[in-house]
Amino acid sequence: MITSILGRLATHTPQLGILVVLPQMLTMTSLAISSKMLTLARFRHGRILLHLIAMVGDRSVRFHVAGIVRELPWVA
Repeated sequence: MITSILGRLATHTPQLGILVVLPQMLTMTSLAISSKMLTLARFRHGRILLHLIAMVGDRSVRFHVAGIVRELPWVA
């Protein structure tokens, strides 16, 4: 996905330098990722998946395990 964004920006805006194009590229990429995360957050299994991904990233195991337990009705 990022390579396609880079390709489109490189072909459609050849007169602009990378310093001008880079903020646009980062904004589009972050919007795409945040919309996918919002879609996942709407569903119980998606929230569990987001907790697991975040646990690997920030190593805050206790917080994320508590969040996962909240999402499992048969455990809570």
